[in-house]
Amino acid sequence: MINITTEFAVVAAGPAGLAAAIAASEMGIKVCVFEKAAVPGGAARMGMGPLGIESKIQKRSMIGFKKEEAFKRFMEYVQWKADANLVRNYFWKSGDTIDWLEEMGVPFWGAGKYFPESEATWHKVLPYNSTEPVPGGGAVMCDIMKKRAEELGTVFYMETPVKRLITEDGNVTGLEAESKSGETYHVEAKAVLVATGGFSDNPEMIKEETGYEFGKDMFNNRVPGDVGDGLKMAWAAGAARSDITMEMILHTGIPRRFYNGAALFRQPAALVINANGQRLMNEEVLQNTAVSANIVKMQPRKSAYAIITDEIVEYYRKNGLDFPNFSAGPAGVLTDFEPGFANARDKYPDCAFIAGSIEELASQMDIPYEKLKETIDIYNESCELHYDDYMCKERRYLHKIEGKIYYAERIALGAYGSLGGIAINSDLEVIDTDGKVMPGFYAAGSDVCTIYAGTYMFYYPGNTMGFALNTGRMAGENAAAYIRKQEKTP
Repeated sequence: MINITTEFAVVAAGPAGLAAAIAASEMGIKVCVFEKAAVPGGAARMGMGPLGIESKIQKRSMIGFKKEEAFKRFMEYVQWKADANLVRNYFWKSGDTIDWLEEMGVPFWGAGKYFPESEATWHKVLPYNSTEPVPGGGAVMCDIMKKRAEELGTVFYMETPVKRLITEDGNVTGLEAESKSGETYHVEAKAVLVATGGFSDNPEMIKEETGYEFGKDMFNNRVPGDVGDGLKMAWAAGAARSDITMEMILHTGIPRRFYNGAALFRQPAALVINANGQRLMNEEVLQNTAVSANIVKMQPRKSAYAIITDEIVEYYRKNGLDFPNFSAGPAGVLTDFEPGFANARDKYPDCAFIAGSIEELASQMDIPYEKLKETIDIYNESCELHYDDYMCKERRYLHKIEGKIYYAERIALGAYGSLGGIAINSDLEVIDTDGKVMPGFYAAGSDVCTIYAGTYMFYYPGNTMGFALNTGRMAGENAAAYIRKQEKTP
């Protein structure tokens, strides 16, 4: 057993833990970070960048989105079912946090949107060996943050997962950890932060806590190591539980590597139906996959089906996409759509469908033919009239579902990961089962993120990474202030 005494012990080196370590170290606090992986970042390594509002980057680009507008719209979006003080503090901090990261040397490409109706809050980080913002920029950010923390004196124990939190008289006073090589650590600390990123890599916990079955009706991202151990440790130490949800988006059940052009099925020219052949939505909603996931989860099979035709493919190949996003790419990626989608159909026949007629398509999807034909006939009539009296889609997006080839893709539920689990107040202090603050015990990031009230606020892209960074930074500052106050208390 190796005994360590420190001021601030941080569980996990994701964006929240890294931000907390830097913030506390900047205030002269001695910090130790324990991380089960060999590299920092967790889920953020796969991401592109965080939210920021009123950053210098936005101001240089003449993006005029204001904190006050962001706050009011956000709270109306969640019907005020969120801690308004926490949301306010997060948004007011977020622009400064981008500036803070930029000063550390994080190479931002700029600020942009995810889809047309979103705001330009997404501060995309340039990945290694790239001049374009693509997935992986988060790894660069986290590596730079770790280096900065080390320069400030933070000590990292990598490949050293925390096994349990140590409590005394109801207070968290430290932790125990074990390294890959077998050393065990007994750590005494004046304050402790848990920021372990949820349980995206734990299908059993997903089923138990949310009711979804991974690989059947839930196709969330799985981040190695995110198994919910931080939540369980906090609960065992006396923390109260908060609401737990999946950070829901859309998925297909088909890995992206099988074909380019998946974004075709998220364009407003598609027709979206359920297993009964019934139309579900104004397909313009597809651009926001968090909102449209709410529609899908109510359907039979927890699935929907997007239908396009060869004529629609050619339209987009010629004119470009109506709803471009970071993953859609330029229209040129559609050049190999047909062979790629055929390959996906062969590998995933329950998710991808190709037919020469509506009747054949209905048979493949196990959908009543007469109802599907009726739905398509009504929709095509709306297209001829240039007026959608059924779901009120704009006329410019109305394209008849007709052609020589019919394509359909299953729309299933995915998620970026899990959200919530540990109850906190707006100062990131953990709340116990009696509703009282646990002094010196903090939590941040996805382990505490309940601010979306069940539907991810995708209109402000970069939100969850931004929440992790800013709650981690605020938790680090608050922990440092708590430690200094304790030192002055007789």
